[in-house]
Amino acid sequence: MIREIIGVDVNRNHIVLDQMFNARRRLFKERLEWDVRVDEQGWERDEYDHASALYLISVDDSGTHQGSLRLLPTTGETMLRDHFKTVFDGIEIKSPDIWECTRFCVDSTGETNVTLSGVQRVTTELLLGICEYGLASGISKIVGVFDRRMIRIYNRGGWAPEVVGQSGEGREAVYLGVWDVTEANAAAIRKAGGFKRAVLERSRKSRRPSDRAAFA
Repeated sequence: MIREIIGVDVNRNHIVLDQMFNARRRLFKERLEWDVRVDEQGWERDEYDHASALYLISVDDSGTHQGSLRLLPTTGETMLRDHFKTVFDGIEIKSPDIWECTRFCVDSTGETNVTLSGVQRVTTELLLGICEYGLASGISKIVGVFDRRMIRIYNRGGWAPEVVGQSGEGREAVYLGVWDVTEANAAAIRKAGGFKRAVLERSRKSRRPSDRAAFA
């Protein structure tokens, strides 16, 4: 199941967010050795983890974090605008209907089930969660930066991006991709992952942070 949490709700969701930020530390700081900050709680957080950030979190039946990602509207501050714009020759993407996906993280301590398409089930569930959230919230496209190894995963997961930018070559290459949020793509992800029903939790209506909050 995919649970949606807005950053302002951190106190009400402290347990699963604690698990998420710790999983991010293990992946980005310890495994991938990215130059990221870790706070006194052991959380990997940056300036984009603010009150209006939207998190989609894959949880198991007990509510334990299995994987997660962060979505931000491109009308506000984003990593693409602040850090990657010059990397991709000044490409600027800004629209209330296009959101940026960052900090895509599958928990190394979680389940390791693999779908028939050869992708971790949690990865495919997160992809489907993005698409379902976008359809429910009026988001038309997702933009994100990824490396070469992710291309095969996205293809097998049923949701390949359109590559609109590239920097570097070979193993050092990084790409800027745009994913179309459509019912057809959601169906393709469900087929690739073997999902028979929606994965986004519907205990409450999907909330899209307001444009005002996006600039907070």
